Amino acid sequence: MTQRTGPRWRTRSQVAALAAAGTLAVATALAAAPAAAQPVSAQDQAAAQALFDEARALAAAGQHAEACPKLEESQRLDPSIGTQYYLAECLEGLGRTASAWTLYVQVGDLAEAAGQSARASYARERAELIAPSLVRLSIRIPDALRSVPDLRVERDGSLVGPPQWGAAVPVDPGRHTIVVTATGKKPWRREVDASAPGTTVALDVPPLEEAPGAPAAAAATPPPAAAPRPAPPSAADAARWPAQRVLGLVVGGAGLAAAAVGAGFGIHAMAKRDASNDGHCDAQDVCDPEGLRLRGESLDAARVSTIAFVGAGLALAGGAVLFFTAPSRSEPAAAQVGVSIGPLGASVVGRF
Repeated sequence: MTQRTGPRWRTRSQVAALAAAGTLAVATALAAAPAAAQPVSAQDQAAAQALFDEARALAAAGQHAEACPKLEESQRLDPSIGTQYYLAECLEGLGRTASAWTLYVQVGDLAEAAGQSARASYARERAELIAPSLVRLSIRIPDALRSVPDLRVERDGSLVGPPQWGAAVPVDPGRHTIVVTATGKKPWRREVDASAPGTTVALDVPPLEEAPGAPAAAAATPPPAAAPRPAPPSAADAARWPAQRVLGLVVGGAGLAAAAVGAGFGIHAMAKRDASNDGHCDAQDVCDPEGLRLRGESLDAARVSTIAFVGAGLALAGGAVLFFTAPSRSEPAAAQVGVSIGPLGASVVGRF
């Protein structure tokens, strides 16, 4: 294996073992809980080594366009920190600075998690050298357009989720195609040149035109936040029902509201997970910085959803007990019941 100045690069089999340990440590720290890596067959290891050797020879000859695909396939067959580093170096040679910068950052994190501080420092130095020359692209969506149903923004065929709208995101230098679509609207397409090193290109998306023959767009429906509260009992019902039974209905209604909140956050968690898988995390759950952020937001939303569903179950059970254990006739004194519903549950106070 080729030796480099600075940190000593080991044989590919040793690097692969260290990469497995580093990947596990990073995944545990991020609480992403990816599935355990499948064993690599001897045939895949042999193919990966052959591709790696060919790619290194091509890169040494300056033939990066031929070398990079071989390194990508080698990394897919048998992932290792060493292969990922050389792939970053190859992409940098092609001028794909954003892709190279991302891989250098990932190598730094994996190497540090594997206890390879010198290697982590070396990869991060390369990332810092590239950072000032990164080209960034900001896709700006007006507020009026954000509420259009089924709005979808794509950059070069990959989804650009709402958290990226307006953010200056690093991209490889060159021309990029932006496509914006929505239900009942004409697709909007624009090609933008983002080539000058160290610059940020801002693209403002205009309001979309109505598609011919499309019905008038309905008002955007916000994510479910709370279920409708049950209608309060009429004066005649209140006269017949005891205060405890009324309180049981109120508590049960709060439980339904909490269940709706849990469902809303659950949908949000799945959307964030899907967004991270769309170009930001690969099959081995190796993510770029944007993918790591999306995974974190997905986990946070999932936790809130779980808490809300637990609260919903307790409220529904409590409401049922209050309702079915109430006396058959109400007390003469009028009941006073209040309920406060929040994003994680409900609180009820009463006097009867």
